[in-house]
Amino acid sequence: MPRVHQLKWAVLLALYANVANAGDDGDRIAQLQKMLEAQQKQMQAQQAQMQALADELKALRQKPAAVTSKGGAPEKQIEQQQWQINAMADEVKALQDARGKSTGNPMYANFKDGLVFEDGSGNWKLQFNGRVQTDYRNYDPGWKADTFSVRRARLGGTFSFLQDFAVRVEGEYANTNDGSKGSTALTYGYLDYTRWASAKIRAGQFKPFFGLERTYSTNFTDFTELSLATNNGSVFNSTYDRGVMLYGDPLPWLNYNAYAINGTGQNNDDVNNVKDVGGRIDANFASLAGIKDSVIDVGASYSTGSLGFSSSTASLTQATEANGATFFSVSNLGLGNPSPTSHRTRWGLETALTDGPVKLQSEYIGSNLQGWQGNTYFDNDIKNWYADLMWMVTGESYADVYKSGVFGRIRPKHNFDKDGWGALELGLRYSNFDASDFNNMLANSTAACKTGKASSTATCYTSKADAWTAGAKWILNPNARLVLNYVYTNFDTPIIQSGHKSDNENAVVLRGQFDF
Repeated sequence: MPRVHQLKWAVLLALYANVANAGDDGDRIAQLQKMLEAQQKQMQAQQAQMQALADELKALRQKPAAVTSKGGAPEKQIEQQQWQINAMADEVKALQDARGKSTGNPMYANFKDGLVFEDGSGNWKLQFNGRVQTDYRNYDPGWKADTFSVRRARLGGTFSFLQDFAVRVEGEYANTNDGSKGSTALTYGYLDYTRWASAKIRAGQFKPFFGLERTYSTNFTDFTELSLATNNGSVFNSTYDRGVMLYGDPLPWLNYNAYAINGTGQNNDDVNNVKDVGGRIDANFASLAGIKDSVIDVGASYSTGSLGFSSSTASLTQATEANGATFFSVSNLGLGNPSPTSHRTRWGLETALTDGPVKLQSEYIGSNLQGWQGNTYFDNDIKNWYADLMWMVTGESYADVYKSGVFGRIRPKHNFDKDGWGALELGLRYSNFDASDFNNMLANSTAACKTGKASSTATCYTSKADAWTAGAKWILNPNARLVLNYVYTNFDTPIIQSGHKSDNENAVVLRGQFDF
């Protein structure tokens, strides 16, 4: 059998062997079919190239005879033609030898939610990801200056190897909302073992999955920032933590995770021997019941551990949804001196109901915190919740982007170009924050804060607030979007920040985003 056909059948057998080993994994089969088609096209191109060279070689071999038959060509011209014939013959032979003896795998590159490089066997894949979120923020009262800022600027990659392992590393280059700090910080740094879809293992620094809104990628949140219920501060001291997590989809409609982490937050080792232990379980009953183009998400989350501060004393703080005023602050909290050790328990209930282009989403998150402020022991609760209503005006379906208990990337029916305008989404959210148990522990600078008679030079906080957020999102294509939010926050009692006293905050946030 000619070497070309031997190579062709060897490639076919190798690729179909990979498909057989992949079992029922449809994505893997589709990937291998694409690779097979690429291999076939490559072989066809090489065959055409070899045939063209062979035809040219034949023509050149005949040409000297034709020239000399007409009276003789100069000797140097004949020698040059013979040299060209020999060079082409060597090139044809080299191509034939390479096709018959090559044992390497080709490398493929594509762009789909990131720049991806992979080999033909599926043994490894390297995917680069990044994002830039640039904001303009305007506040009234002016306790924070109107500002252009870089909310997030990240670059990282995921390397998958031997089909069952993956390593992800990502760095943050923005770090603060006001742009005052630009040093790099690690966000993701973990190793995954993914052989079993129902029981994957993750170890390193990652985002523990608690609730629905916090499990989102920040690329795809409904509004520019999380709600008062789930934002970092009083209940969640960090988005990222270090530890180990077991997670997966034991059934097509059921998703879970369980983790043990330090509880001290991003880029911090633990400060005591108590670990945060928690998890989330989530079900899509629309999938279970076979209801098309809909999601009926119901889930619950729980965690317990120490307060987990990264220093001997720390504070609980909460800012508005627009990252404006810090309206709640409790300071000088200890880690357990005197004993007993401080303790934090969190629980949450979630639901998301979608029907085509409409989504209703809500969560309740409660927490109990126990510890010491100086020599005074406290045992207090914080109760938060939100509800939002979202509408894809251009008709895209939320069910299409729901997977493993979370909503992902919206893909417009028509991207913004000469033939389309992208997708338009409108939304409205109400959120509520209640830490009234801490009312007597607020870090107010004067006693007059409690009576409402403090001067404008004081700093006064409150323990309750609620907020309305109205948003419009123009999704130009799956990777680019513009987001406009108006946020009105009402405080239970007036606060004083940076010389401004008010019982409310008005904020406008405009964001431009690109991610891959």
